[in-house]
Amino acid sequence: MSIRCIYRFCFLIFGLLGWMAWIPGFVWAQSSVPKPVGRFLSDTIEVGKPFSYAFSYLHDSEMDVFFPDSSFDFSPFTFVDQEYFTTRTDSLGSLDSTVYRLMSFEVAAVQAIRLPVYVLAVRDCTAVFAETDTIALRSTLPVSTRLDTLSLRPETEVALLRRQFNYPVFMAFIVSAGLLFLAIYWLFGRGIIRQWRIFQLQRRHRDFIRTFARLNRTARERDSTEEAEKAVVVWKDYLEEIEKKPFATYTTREIVDNIPDDALEEALKTMDRIIYGQVKSKKMETSLQVLRNVAQRIYQRQRTEIVRAGKRELLDE
Repeated sequence: MSIRCIYRFCFLIFGLLGWMAWIPGFVWAQSSVPKPVGRFLSDTIEVGKPFSYAFSYLHDSEMDVFFPDSSFDFSPFTFVDQEYFTTRTDSLGSLDSTVYRLMSFEVAAVQAIRLPVYVLAVRDCTAVFAETDTIALRSTLPVSTRLDTLSLRPETEVALLRRQFNYPVFMAFIVSAGLLFLAIYWLFGRGIIRQWRIFQLQRRHRDFIRTFARLNRTARERDSTEEAEKAVVVWKDYLEEIEKKPFATYTTREIVDNIPDDALEEALKTMDRIIYGQVKSKKMETSLQVLRNVAQRIYQRQRTEIVRAGKRELLDE
């Protein structure tokens, strides 16, 4: 065997021995790095309800470490928020801690998580993982291996709702009604007012005829001057209402001046003698009939004027 081969063999032997000596040291060095501690703060969780997970790391005060934040994948859980605590340093080292609020939407009976801390090195960060911690899911459904055996829990209590006034609908109704009213008034306003005036005129005339006829009949049957006087008062009040003149205070002469009519003048004089002179007269019924005819004639004239005014408005348009 040559000297060169002996050298190569010795170099290989010493290299193998050195590598075998380095492996246990590397393993021991890795195992000597402290691990963070993470644990759930409750024994069970429910789907869709937040829960807490405490995470801490005791390390050398000269080390720079980083905890996972909201950008980290917390699967199978969902990140909600995080609470930080001030670093505490003593002779044992520095303690960093935080509490994560997580939420789960998984239905697995047991769920686990294993979070790392990142130790800053010269070129990059080294991830150091905590031990895996598990938590149980508390289900509100009955345990069953068959889906067709599950049944919904009935809720028979009726929830009373407080009535609320719908202001937008009410305002929309008011505005719509106002616009509709304006449109109807613009198209048919004058005609509606004219018909309303005719209706009121007819109603007043009908009431007058009914009352005047009753008093006339009573005065005739009882030959009563009081009933005859009441009939004249009702007649004057009716004329005052439709003519807009104070007929109730007019004397016979003033009435004849406003309504020139010989028969009316004679009838009023007869009624004056009967009422004020207490003189019985067979012309009482005839005189009251004249007063009724005059009122009928004025009513017809008032109605005709209203109708003609409406026709003139249509021609002007």
